[in-house]
Amino acid sequence: MRVFSLFLCVLLLISIQARATTITELLNALKNQPQTKADEFFLKSAKAGYSKTTSLFWPKIYATSSYTHYNSPTSLRPLLPTESSELIRLNKAIPFSKNISQIGINVSMPVFVYPLFSLTKKAQALTKAAKTKKKLNFIRNEAAVVLLNAQLEYVKNLKEAIKGRINSLKAQLNTIKKAVELGRAAPIDALKIEDNLNKLNIQLNKLNSSEYSIIMSIYSLTGIKLKEPAQMELARQVREKELFQLKPLIYNLQASKYELKAKESELFPSIYMKGFIARKFAKSYNTNEHIVKNYGSIGIYLQIPIFNKVIYADIEKAKSDYMKSQYKLREYKRQLISQSKSIKEELKILNRSMILARKNIKNAKELLEYAKVAFRLKRMTEEEYLRYEDALLSAKAELFELKLKKWQDISKLAIIYGNDLKEIVR
Repeated sequence: MRVFSLFLCVLLLISIQARATTITELLNALKNQPQTKADEFFLKSAKAGYSKTTSLFWPKIYATSSYTHYNSPTSLRPLLPTESSELIRLNKAIPFSKNISQIGINVSMPVFVYPLFSLTKKAQALTKAAKTKKKLNFIRNEAAVVLLNAQLEYVKNLKEAIKGRINSLKAQLNTIKKAVELGRAAPIDALKIEDNLNKLNIQLNKLNSSEYSIIMSIYSLTGIKLKEPAQMELARQVREKELFQLKPLIYNLQASKYELKAKESELFPSIYMKGFIARKFAKSYNTNEHIVKNYGSIGIYLQIPIFNKVIYADIEKAKSDYMKSQYKLREYKRQLISQSKSIKEELKILNRSMILARKNIKNAKELLEYAKVAFRLKRMTEEEYLRYEDALLSAKAELFELKLKKWQDISKLAIIYGNDLKEIVR
């Protein structure tokens, strides 16, 4: 029974290892990568900034405690002249002392501070910018994985095409060697085939190196080391809603606008409420008796800026930053519109080209079969035959390259319009 259970476990492990990784698994693996985690903390930081700004509207309350020594007796609290005269007349403790201790509470809060409203809106815009940037970065990483997987598929298909050509040439080489042994062909014919085989093997080695590099790039993004490219096909077209790639810049422009408003509103009057309550302890200077007095106040304060050169400099800087962001957004928008139109037109051309490329492969295969027969019957030179071999490989490589370019364009459009590639690719 134990042997049977162990056998089942081994089979299960083999089946898990043999199962190919899907493109969905690769895209889902991005959630646990450092870049995604960093974007999450960037968003949390932006939210904390918004929370910090809104908290400026709340009162600030501090508990205080102090001990102060004076070089002459000082009042614990202000006294009325009549109260002071009465205490002296009755020889009672006067609330004056050189050493005074106190505990108390200080309270302050803004009643009307106009810049705070603009700063709150700025923080809100920055939070939205961080949120959209997080999503945009994730889509960019998805696009990178899709494109790398397409490159891996391109390399694999090209390798298989080259191996097919190598096998075809090897078969011809064996035939030529037999003909050379019988004196029906010149030895140079075999050398020409061998030269082509060597070139193909060198090309194959380069592709092996590229394949490893692509696999490691996918591993660095997803933490998954592929043995084979993940199968993928187009589930739906990219939905063209808004230029999502612009949204972080739009929100940053809004933040610059509110920053400018906040700096300008620093020239407006501000109203604050301040208050305190304190309990003071000391020894009277005239009777040396312990005295305790309570003292407090609350008030509304109006603050009007008359002249502060720094504010004007800050306004000019904020205005420059706002205008710079505005022009940058306009320029980037034009670029994205132009790029999206170009990509969509290119996709139409690619689809037509892929149809033609498939026909070229079919024709190249038929022509190669004819060339093989003609070469064996000495109706075609070796150079002409090799050109047909090259033509088939070139036709296949062209189709593989068109497929790669199509995935590249789809990935670019997904980034521009903010489409989740998990919904586009399956």
